[in-house]
Amino acid sequence: MTRDAYGPNLRRIRLQRGIALEQIADATKVPVELWAGLERNDISSWPSGIFARAYIRQYAYAIGVDPDSTVDEFCRWFPQGDRRAEKTVRIHAAIVGHRLSWEDDVPDGDGNRRGGAAAPPKDTRRSSLQSPLAALFVRLIRTFGRA
Repeated sequence: MTRDAYGPNLRRIRLQRGIALEQIADATKVPVELWAGLERNDISSWPSGIFARAYIRQYAYAIGVDPDSTVDEFCRWFPQGDRRAEKTVRIHAAIVGHRLSWEDDVPDGDGNRRGGAAAPPKDTRRSSLQSPLAALFVRLIRTFGRA
């Protein structure tokens, strides 16, 4: 499936099963306009991150398709479903005063949001305790352990 076919494919499944957008909107408490936009691949007014993924999961349940694969496809094709944690990790690092040297292992701009073959190889020589993320968690544990 391509990005352009994502929303229309969901619409086709919904119509084949005889489910109205109003039914989905009533069940999910999400406006009909957002669902109609999804079916046109217009998600410009959608939230991002976990909220977008939660909406997609609700839609998938409502039309009776596999929610996990539907969310995975959404994350692959649309930036609103981004699962990368860089922003959150940077915020947490700033809170605890940790100097973070972040390396995102998902390349930008090639449409391959899951990494796959295009992702740079991970450095397996580095132990998990030496990674910036692990150091952040160690620091958090030490900080909250004193409280």
